[in-house]
Amino acid sequence: MFLHYSTRFKKSFHKRPEWVRELVKDRIRLFEVDPRHPLLDDHPLGGKLTGLRSFSITGDLRVQYEPFSDGSARLLNLGTHSELYG
Repeated sequence: MFLHYSTRFKKSFHKRPEWVRELVKDRIRLFEVDPRHPLLDDHPLGGKLTGLRSFSITGDLRVQYEPFSDGSARLLNLGTHSELYG
């Protein structure tokens, strides 16, 4: 899977501690190989975010992304549930 990284995602990623960045990289590698892996808890978003999806890094840390019909995706944002939806 080819991934695009938004500026917002990159900024949020670089603000995280090193151990979190490593975990994010691991989950993104898993997402590239198997986007529906149970560990990712991938799910569609609703409301004003309909058409977007989210997968989990930890219990509260998530990545919002936009899937494309060609199988690629754009990672839009990285944050806790309250940062993304609060």
